[in-house]
Amino acid sequence: MAIKNNQYLFQSRCGIWVFQIFVPKYMRHIFDNKRAWRKSTGTKDIDKARHFRNHMLIEFNNLKAMLNPDREDIRIQNALSVLHSTVKQAKNAPVAVSPIPTLAVIRDEYMTVYSERRAFSTLSKSARAVEVFLQSIGKVDIGLNNIGRRTVTDFIEGQQSKVAPQTVQNWLTSLGSLYEFAKRRYDAIPDSNPFHGHNLEARRTIESYQPFEPEQLVTLIREADDVLRDVILIGLYSGMRLDEIASIKRDEIVMLEGVRCFFVSKSKTIAGVRYVPIHSLLSGIIDKHLLQNSGEYLLAQSNNIIRKDGKRGPWYSQKFTRLRDSTLPTATDRQCFHSLRGMFITCLDRAGVPEQRIGAITGHTEQKAKTEEFSTYSRGAGMKEVSEYVELVCYKSLDIS
Repeated sequence: MAIKNNQYLFQSRCGIWVFQIFVPKYMRHIFDNKRAWRKSTGTKDIDKARHFRNHMLIEFNNLKAMLNPDREDIRIQNALSVLHSTVKQAKNAPVAVSPIPTLAVIRDEYMTVYSERRAFSTLSKSARAVEVFLQSIGKVDIGLNNIGRRTVTDFIEGQQSKVAPQTVQNWLTSLGSLYEFAKRRYDAIPDSNPFHGHNLEARRTIESYQPFEPEQLVTLIREADDVLRDVILIGLYSGMRLDEIASIKRDEIVMLEGVRCFFVSKSKTIAGVRYVPIHSLLSGIIDKHLLQNSGEYLLAQSNNIIRKDGKRGPWYSQKFTRLRDSTLPTATDRQCFHSLRGMFITCLDRAGVPEQRIGAITGHTEQKAKTEEFSTYSRGAGMKEVSEYVELVCYKSLDIS
């Protein structure tokens, strides 16, 4: 720092040079709160006085730098002190336990994890089960640790008067799967699954379905409106599940190896995704719907159905049940639309079609259809051969030609 000739120096009345310097605020407590500090050089010789001043300036500036609270090293040291203090406090603090998730959070995680590995219908069932459960208990959401068997029992009892036991059982199965999924991903979730172990005595197997008698079938087709009549006939001559029929799109009527087929892209199982040759008796029905309907789905009504679970079959199922109840007073609940699928399988079986072929046509996943022979067939059998099997299906009591 350049110093002018007599800077920081002045002469007393007796001619002695005096050193004087401004004191910063952070140092005034050292100098009796004075704004300036003076010190006699003890000489009248200006050269000696300047030499004295230079040494005093060097030392005073060192003191200023050392005591300055805004020094860089002090800022760093303060920051380091805060850092170490924070770490020390964190070590002494109790370890935070990850919170137990809520049912809605687990539902969303389940959807994300299995979006590519589960059918959309399966994911929709889980979402619907959560929605109904939360509505039933009057909550927007609930922690898994707060769901006890009493809560689930109240839910069951509240739903049994509204829906079929099998529907309640399906919801419990979905909710139980979500709970098990959460147990695999989170700590501290109670091991006992509150959704398991409720004996609802719901229908469990397809064996409970009962075929329609020939005269009953004739009555159903005669009394049905045009839309339901066509759906019934498609079910009888394709063996497809009702939701598969309702979900067939116009562009899923395809030609494969010269055979006109339904391409079933949406099914309840992976094995259910398949090509089903269109029976010759259905050709006119399919052409009619292709010409009359310009929507995405083959059946016009399917374009208007919007459900949270994505299913279109229930609308037709309810319509079929109303028709059965109004026209067949002696029919039982075991005689339903799914009975048509069983009747199709029975036709193939009586015609001598190998069970492995039947499993491939209908999308069954029974162990009997998982043989090496079936695997070979499902990979390479010609559609012409499969079409010939489908053409064997015949109901003598019906005349739809």
